Amino acid sequence: MKRIIALLLCLGMLAFAAAGCGGSQKSTTATGDEARSLNASDYENNLGGLCNYLSALGYINANSKNEGVTYSRMRGTIIGASLDSADSDYSGKRFTAKKTGDTVIELYEFDLNKLNDTAKSVIDSVKNDGTFENVMGETVEDVYLSENGKFLMIYSDKSSDKKSEDHIETKNKVIKAFKEFHAND
Repeated sequence: MKRIIALLLCLGMLAFAAAGCGGSQKSTTATGDEARSLNASDYENNLGGLCNYLSALGYINANSKNEGVTYSRMRGTIIGASLDSADSDYSGKRFTAKKTGDTVIELYEFDLNKLNDTAKSVIDSVKNDGTFENVMGETVEDVYLSENGKFLMIYSDKSSDKKSEDHIETKNKVIKAFKEFHAND
């Protein structure tokens, strides 16, 4: 069973790598006062709402129909994330960030009233040290939970300038916006 899951994950990663080649992204980005005026409560408290909110802030491109967008659906059930009935067994989304092309952001939603053992283990691990072990036994780092505990974000950064001041500032803004999304719900 583990081999089948590992094989499916590998095939998924190959498909993602092939889908991310070529093209350019065309979209507008909220900046300055426009970005500051966005209110998370104007968005639904679900994975789609979170994606739309981060997209409105200019951190991801949530519209899979845009030319050149690098967006894919993820099987979040592997980490115990909730099923999205609109996407069958897909309950996560993976984006290449607009501002930093080497940054990949994965977003997942949990149903806090129906957590299975896998979800509980992943959430506990992330709360303890910001990591969890995937099905292939690898440690996934730079993992964050939203303040309401409903959402999980993996912020994977492969850029050569990830220590630059601008890059760190952008990462911190993404994490802050993610964590504060519907924090009091």
